[in-house]
Amino acid sequence: MMNRYPDLSNTRRAAILCQLFEAEIPALLGFMASRSQEHLADPQTFQKQCKLRLFGFERWLALAKQVNNQLHRYQRKDARKLFVSLFEGYKACYSGQLLSEYVKEFKPTGSRFSIAVRLLFM
Repeated sequence: MMNRYPDLSNTRRAAILCQLFEAEIPALLGFMASRSQEHLADPQTFQKQCKLRLFGFERWLALAKQVNNQLHRYQRKDARKLFVSLFEGYKACYSGQLLSEYVKEFKPTGSRFSIAVRLLFM
């Protein structure tokens, strides 16, 4: 039995994105790793770039550290499992932000991947 769209968890949505665009995931993980490193290397610039946050900046920075640590610890393992695990709990907020940045910077608006991201996460 299929779940209704509103009932899908963030991890299930990430798994669907992986199933549909498996070849895209390694490049996306690389982008997420480099962007999180940039954010942690220069927190003042990161704070200026952050708009409309759900959390205070310290919490947002802690989420960036969690995602960065997870990306570097498990980078050589299964990319699909790693990507899905980035959307567990509060990490999904920061990972979702990185996902939307990736789509804005590297994917044309009408591409299938950007449409899928908008449908699943936004």
